Amino acid sequence: MASRAAQLRSRQPFGQPADQQRGAGLIGMSTALLVFMLMMLAAVQILYNLYATSMVTAAAHDAAREVAGLDAAANRCGAVAQAEASFLRSLGDYGAAGHATLHWTCNDPDEVRVRVVARHPSVLPERLSGLNSLAMLDRTVVVRTESRR
Repeated sequence: MASRAAQLRSRQPFGQPADQQRGAGLIGMSTALLVFMLMMLAAVQILYNLYATSMVTAAAHDAAREVAGLDAAANRCGAVAQAEASFLRSLGDYGAAGHATLHWTCNDPDEVRVRVVARHPSVLPERLSGLNSLAMLDRTVVVRTESRR
């Protein structure tokens, strides 16, 4: 009778011995930890992309405003190289690595257009980097010129 009671105590509610379930929580916990870490990496990637997008857009706007502040249209097209250098300098290592490029349109006397194209680096694993649709930035910044009357 005592051995029967000991046998019932050693069994789980569904009739499986305790030894067969040992370590089963490790598999579920490992899977949950992997999913959690991937979600955290995705959140970090989204925040990084939002920060880089606003930083690159602001630097492009400053460069376009610098070119639009010149009086003559010929001076504007000549100042593009200097504005692009200040754009890359304001981005620091991100600009020096060549992640962002500018494409200028400065022949219109009323406005200066600059198209900024940037590819943000990814912290996600290679297999998930295709899911990152925020990694590419393609914007056009338009700044109206001012003329003295």
